[in-house]
Amino acid sequence: MSPAGRKESINDAKKVARILNCLASPARLMIICSLIDGEKNVKQFAEILGTTMGNISQHLRMLESNGIIEGRREGNRVYYRIISRDVVRLIKEIKKVCKNVQMG
Repeated sequence: MSPAGRKESINDAKKVARILNCLASPARLMIICSLIDGEKNVKQFAEILGTTMGNISQHLRMLESNGIIEGRREGNRVYYRIISRDVVRLIKEIKKVCKNVQMG
């Protein structure tokens, strides 16, 4: 592999690792799964996860900074949605794998 090809592969691997890191958190995964059903705001996430709005905001910032979700302001609330349908497909595939894997 050429040095340019190797660098591209490393950059691709880093991008995949960032996305998987975002999905590796149970709270962030629950946020993403809840967004499959439609937009939600911080208060709704706090109710779903049973945690503080400050904690939710930290998770949302990570998801947003990694290009997984985006927010839109409506009055004094921000509603979040998944940017990519590819992420939705990935989550659905992961769920299928989890159903078929025996955990020890």
